[in-house]
Order: sequence, then structure tokens, then C-alpha cells
Amino acid sequence: MKKSLIAIAVGAVIAPNVNANIVISEITEAVKGNNKAIEIANTGSTSLNLDGYSVELDPNGGDGWENKLLLDGVTLSAGQTYVIVNGNADSALKDIADNLGSNVTFFNGNDAVSVKRDGVIVDIIGAVDGVKYNENVTLRRTDMSPSTIYDAAKFNVLPDTDWTGFGKLDGSTPPTPDPDPTPDPDPTTTIMDLQGDSWASPHTDPAKGIYISSEEFTVAGIITAIQTEALDGDLPVGFFIQDENGDGDVKTSDGIFVVGDITGLNLGDKVEVTGPVEEKYGWTQIPATKIETTGTGSITPTIIKTQYADPDFDFTLERHEGMLVELSQASNMQVARSYSLDDGPKRFNMLLAHEELNQHPNQKFVPATDDAKKQADCSEDKRLVVESFAKNTSSVPSWFPTFGSTDSDGDGSADDYIRVADTVDGLQGVIGYSFSDYRFYVTNVVDETAFVRSEEGERQVAPLLEDGDIRVASFHTQGYFNSLQGGGETNPYLADGLTPGAQSAAEFETQTAKLVSALKALDADIIGLMEIENNGFGDSSAIVHLVKQLNAELPEADHYSIASSEGLTDIGSLATSNQVIFRANTVGLDSLSVMPMPEQRALATDDIYRQHAALVPTFTFKDREEKLTVAVSQFKGKDTPCLEDSSTDEQLADFDRQGSCENLRVSAADYLGQQLADIDGEKIILGSLNAYANEDPILVLTNRDNAPEDYSITAASNTFIGDTALHGEKGAVITASYGYKNVLNILKPKSYNVIANDEVGSLDYVLTSAGLKSKVVDATQWNINAGESSLFGFANSELATQYTDSYRSAEHDPVVLSIAFDGKPIKPVDPIYPENPDQPIIPGTPVKLPPEPINEPRPSTPSTGQSFDYFVDLTATSGYLKVGDEVTVSVSDADANVVVMSSYVAKDTLDAFEIALGWTEVTFANGFNAGDYQVITAVDNTVLETKTLTVAESSSSSGGSAGLGGLFAMFGLGFLRRKFQK
Repeated sequence: MKKSLIAIAVGAVIAPNVNANIVISEITEAVKGNNKAIEIANTGSTSLNLDGYSVELDPNGGDGWENKLLLDGVTLSAGQTYVIVNGNADSALKDIADNLGSNVTFFNGNDAVSVKRDGVIVDIIGAVDGVKYNENVTLRRTDMSPSTIYDAAKFNVLPDTDWTGFGKLDGSTPPTPDPDPTPDPDPTTTIMDLQGDSWASPHTDPAKGIYISSEEFTVAGIITAIQTEALDGDLPVGFFIQDENGDGDVKTSDGIFVVGDITGLNLGDKVEVTGPVEEKYGWTQIPATKIETTGTGSITPTIIKTQYADPDFDFTLERHEGMLVELSQASNMQVARSYSLDDGPKRFNMLLAHEELNQHPNQKFVPATDDAKKQADCSEDKRLVVESFAKNTSSVPSWFPTFGSTDSDGDGSADDYIRVADTVDGLQGVIGYSFSDYRFYVTNVVDETAFVRSEEGERQVAPLLEDGDIRVASFHTQGYFNSLQGGGETNPYLADGLTPGAQSAAEFETQTAKLVSALKALDADIIGLMEIENNGFGDSSAIVHLVKQLNAELPEADHYSIASSEGLTDIGSLATSNQVIFRANTVGLDSLSVMPMPEQRALATDDIYRQHAALVPTFTFKDREEKLTVAVSQFKGKDTPCLEDSSTDEQLADFDRQGSCENLRVSAADYLGQQLADIDGEKIILGSLNAYANEDPILVLTNRDNAPEDYSITAASNTFIGDTALHGEKGAVITASYGYKNVLNILKPKSYNVIANDEVGSLDYVLTSAGLKSKVVDATQWNINAGESSLFGFANSELATQYTDSYRSAEHDPVVLSIAFDGKPIKPVDPIYPENPDQPIIPGTPVKLPPEPINEPRPSTPSTGQSFDYFVDLTATSGYLKVGDEVTVSVSDADANVVVMSSYVAKDTLDAFEIALGWTEVTFANGFNAGDYQVITAVDNTVLETKTLTVAESSSSSGGSAGLGGLFAMFGLGFLRRKFQK
């Protein structure tokens, strides 16, 4: 049963003014280790829903309740306790915990603890003046009346090792319910009678706090699954049984879970089980008092199908609770998160969704709107967690032992895997319920055929998108560090004791190999990289190491350069940075700037909440005058708190699902939009903006078309750029939107690049300025990471070492778009109009080259700031070239580490006359600064030569020759000359 529905039912029958019923009934603070625990209790006569309540800690009698545990969703029946235990306590204490690991257990003998409702103290133990009151003792309450001022007389003082009272009000076991007036259980009761046709057993009444029946029953069933060892707090020792015949009523479950002794029991045993029926946090169970084997039998799994009468899919799952079931294609269950580590219980499992993937509510809808709330509820209803019976923290699923085991075609990628959007077919298991989710415990063994994949869902070895003139991409590397494991340059911004990224030299090699594989296949001309270690541009820096490894896998003409600027050593002041790499034979680097992003300062504590500086290069192109500015950004993440996140209970609860620091991300979006507005030309914002498509920062950068009229967006308080304050101590309402276009959301609205739990969405973007939108040919999110099992990630070295392909090279998927500047790709051919139209020379016609250039121009040295023609010897290649072949000349100040501060690129599309002469020229119109430059000449992406060009200080003399233009005119062939230059 969904716990939220219980809470609604309970809330309807509880009077609001019941604060006097909740007290701190026991606390222990031991000499040894972290044996610390707090017990609260409902001393009233009716159940109490604890929404709005919290347990809070005031360390050292300070001036604030810094640590708090919200109790929303918890319901205590009359006389029931709730025990909160330190996560590092002894197992004997942890075994009685209802909540494990909350920071309210980080107390010592002088720290006050309180229970609050809506921020108002209901009961308190200890004084806020820091006086010791419970050092190395257990305090057990004897007077159950609450106090807002600590009264030591209400507690007995016991040894710090006496924990016998925890879990029992007043230290004694609660009285058992009245015995059944008929002492012998009714042997005719069925499992279906106990389950009933609603959310709870008809023999319980959770709305009135009755979670266990007052009588015992005896039911018969066949054992379908046995749990030999408790699985965290989800599945205790016991077994599943199912009625041999059922009752034919689809509204009632034929199965139930039995908590009890499993000694001597086997699958297929027919048993009679005696005990009460209990609603254990929404899961109908029998805590057995007697188990008797009566024979053997078998159960055929029931295929899960929705019924017309099921309002939502959780109704479908509820009526199969406890049963042996099968997921077939008719069940329409899709993989919503592949087999990966679940951050809650810290074990591997898999998540399924009914009919279609669950979108994050803020991907399609504005936060906290009714539509967003409905989407969130729908995702909850459709979720099914696929579990193993034993806890697995690192290896392949026990129910899919061949996972990742074969590579039959030798392409370096596994044949046996699970991807998001696969449809499950043939998986069998039993249905349980815990922590507000239905859980499917797998009982059979399957292989890859149990996961049916559509053509659209297949792995793609490279992004599928239409070509344009250039590709621009964003790639979040998941933290690429080489200072710790790769022998790299020291990182001045990495705090002592932190070890991010790869945890061994082997992991680092695997991470590098997988990133290189992905970047190579991405095949983009400009790539923004996030989470690259911020340790400079030297030979042993992370960015140089990665690019050198990448270039080693590419033909020379496709090599990448690293964008930099004069004097630049670090990018921002965080341990990782944004970086840009580009292909110098396609685009030229005109300029680059580092743009700091707003940081938030807690003036009272000197804490600073920083964001990554944006890296903003401007590029030129070999065939047009336009420039393109690219702002590579990574906004503050959702997981670590900022100032606003500790202000109110509402913000702590994150009701709008934007995560932490949305206000600081708004500040970043607003500042970035303002700064880019001062730069001429078309622009792209790319990178990890850490906000879903309709969250506040994206609405600021794009538009507010989907937002209600009264929707307000607020920037963070106490934000600064350097010493300049931005929005004051209270923040500011941001009314501007900057009109960038989320082309991915337009072209492929259901695509995604991240998966959080089982909700898909986009945190990485390529946003274009309004004028550039019409020039976007295509865009895609290349799903090589988020939809794959984390077992293929570099941190799980067993499979990752075996498969150093691009799949799960990081956690976020790359985003890439294709641009054609005239609205369609420029064809790299030069139309030719010969004098004799009966003998046309068409693109693609081979023309023989001479042994050496004919009438080549006299060499000259270019001077500072002056345009010049660069001579290209075509005879360095084979005996023939084709009309329409493209010659590219790239000139850059690249150093030995391919770090570039400026670069230029020009091209010529060859005609028959140029090939016949064996040479051509390209013109660099703007001129260069004095110095030495690397020149790479290529024909149709094959490098002819690499040489050094020296640009001299400016001189009044001019040299050179007539060049091709003069020759064309001399021979009357000017119509043949058509060049693209930049």
C-alpha cells in the first residue's frame, strides 16, 4: 500500500491540536564510539501523522538549531515509538532503529535536542546554555508530559549501555491486543481473505492506528520464494506463499509474505501458516506464530496486466502484492534506470516504469505547478524496483549472470547488457513493498533476450544527426583528474584529503580510454568539456593529457587544439574547470575570455558557495565572415546546499523539485545573459547548467512562455563578482529572459541526457541565440551514458577494463548540434563553367597533376598585420586530384601541447586549372602578429604538409609574384577562379 494514501486517511481522523502527545521518551550518549540514539513517542490514544514535525539539535548550546530531521510521512500509532540512531553505532543499537544516520544524532552531553511542530518547540531535553546533562548515560522518561524547558526530574538516569527501553514506551513492551475470543484459528481463511480488495487488509485499520489484527488466522499456500538473510530494511527473513487455486477475483492478491522461521522449508512446499495479519509500513504480511508443512505443489507465474478498473498502475501492483508474477511484453514495463547503484540502500538494483519513461516533472512543466505535481505523482505510481534477494554492491545481477560476458562480433562492446527503454519480457519474481515503492524480487535466471529493444533504443556507435557545416558539442566528463592517479600537475584548488575521479592508475587509464573513444566518435568541430581538472595547460595537465591521447587516435587533419589565451594558467578557482577543444582545420580561434560566475558569501561564517567560471571563445570560419561565440558553462549543482536551502523547512523539503542552489543558478543565468548581450554576433551557451528544461535558470536564459503570469524567479542573496555585489542581502526578483533557443527541446522534446533515480531529463544544453536557430540543421542527445549500467563505468573496473568503448564513459550524455550557416550545408565543390558547354568539367572529374608546380609564385615573407597569400604545393600528393577537392590551410600559434591562443583557417575548392598547374593559393585577409606559426595543409582531410611560417615585423617593401589571379587573367581564364577565404 502506498504510504502517502495511509497518511491522507490518518490525517482525516486526527485532531490538529495533539502536540501534547509527542515527547522525547529516551536518549543515550555512550562513552564508547558513536552509540547515540533518540527515541520519540506518541503518548496519546490515537494515531498521529507527523507531517510538520521535526527533531532538531542545538550543538553546544549555540544560537541555532543547526541539525534537523523532518518527520513528514511518519505516522505513529498510540503508544508507538520512533528510534533515531547514529549511523556508526554498534549493530545492537542500529537493529532497533527506525531512522539510521540522521545528523541529529551528532550530539554530546551538552547538546540540546527538541521536537518541533511547524518550527515551534513541543518538547525539549537539555538546555541551550551548553550545560552537560546526559554525558555517558541513558536517560529514560518517567513523566510523559512534555516540557518546553528541560526538567531533569522527568527522567531516570541509567548506564550508557542500557538500551533495553528503546522501542518500548516507558521501557516496557506495549500490551498485546485482546486475544481472539475463539482461541483456535479458523482453518478455512484464505490468503485472499487477508489481502482483501483494497490497499490494506480488512482485518486492520491503519486510519485508526490498527496495523495488526487482534486475531490469528491459519492460511494455506505454496512457497514461491524464500529469503534466507534480511535485505537491509526492505525484505526480512521469511518466505512468500500463494494460494494454490486463487479465487478468480482480480481485485484480490493470491499471495502474501510470511515473516518467520525458514528452517527446513523449500520452494514448492505446501504450508499452513498461523499468525495475525499486519500492515508493515503498507506491506500486508503474516508474522507467523506457527508453520506446518503439509505437502508440495507448484505455482504458475501470473503475467502482470492492467485492468480497466485500475485507476493507476500502483493499483495493478497492489492487487499482485505477494504473488509470483511474470513481466512479459504485455506488461509493458520499460527499463527506467539500468542495473546500477541505488544511492539509498547502497546496493545495485534496477528501476522499471509502466508504458513510458518517467520524465522529471520540471523537464516539461514549470516547477511547483499543478502539472508538475501530477507528473511527479504519475512517476511514483508507475515505478517498480527490480531487486535481487541478496545485497549486491559491485557485481553483475545474480539473475543475469551472463551480463557483459560476451563480445561475439569483436567490436569491443558487450553483447549482453540492459539499456533504458528496453521492454522486459520473461522476468519472473514476487512483489513486495517497502519505503513507498513496490519491489520485484527476481526468482528466475534470464539472459539478454529478456530485454526487448526497439531500433530507436539500440546503441549508436556515433551520434545520429544530419550534417551541416560544423558540429558543436557539450561533454560532461564526470571529473577527469590526473594529479592523483595519472602523475599529473599538482592541483592548487584541490582540498587536502579529497580524492575525486579515478581511484587508481588502472581506473584512470580506463577513464581516459573510454573518454577518447566517445570524443572520437562524437566527431565535433568545437567541444565544450566540463569537469576537467584545473591544473593548467602544461605537458602533464589533465586537458593536455586527454587531448594528446585523443589526437593519437585521429588522422592529423582531424587533430584537436586546446583553446587558451595569453597568460592563462587556470580557469576559475575550483578543482575542476570548463575547457574547449576545437579542430583548427575547420574553425579559427579569434579570441577567448574567462568569465567568472556569481558566488554566494555567507557573511556571518565566511563560507563561500562558488561556481565554475565560464570559458568564452569566439571562433571564425574558413568560408564566411560570421563569428560564433561559445560560452561553456557549468552552474552550481543540485546536491550541495546554498544559503537559501537552510532558511526554511519548505526549502529544505524542496517542494518545487529544483534541488539545492536554484537561486544561485538563477544568478549565474542572469549574469551570463547580461555579459553575452555585449558580444556581437551569434552565440551558443553550452554545458551543464544543472537545471531541467523548465526550471528557473533555463527560463531566464530562454523564455517564460510556459510559466504562469504570477510566476516569480529570484536570484540568490549575497552574490558577488569579485568585490561587486549583485543582488543584495535578500536577493532580487529577476524579470529578464534572454531569448536563447533550446533547440533540443524543440526538435526532440522527449530526449534526455541524465537520469535521476528513474526520472529522465536534461541538465546539459546547447542553447542558441535567436538568429542562429534557423541555421541549426539537427541536434541530438547521444545516449551512450545515462541509459547504460554503471557496471560499464570506469569506476567498476572489471567490466570497464574489458570494454573501453564509449558506453558509460561518464554519467551525462553528450549533446551535439549541427549548424549550416546558409540554412543548409555548404557543398565543398566549386561549380565550373567552361567555355565549351559540350565538354563540361564537372566536380569529381580527376585531373592529372604535373611532376612539379608550373609558374609558381616567388616566395615572400608575410608582415605583421598585412594580408597575404599562402602558396600550396599540390604536387606533394598523388598523381591526380579531383575537381571540387577542398584544400584547407590552418595557421595557429600551437605549442608542443597543442594549446592555442589564436588560429586562422582558409580554404580553396580546386578547379581543373589549379590542379593542372600543381599549385594554388589561399588568402589570409586580416594578417597576423609577428612570430612563428604552425601551418597544416590538407586536401580533403588528408594532410599534405606541416611546416612553420614566420611573420616578420611590418615592412614597407612588398614582394611576391603575379600569383594565380594574375595567371588567370594572363590566360583569359578568370572565370575559373572562385575561392572561399577567411
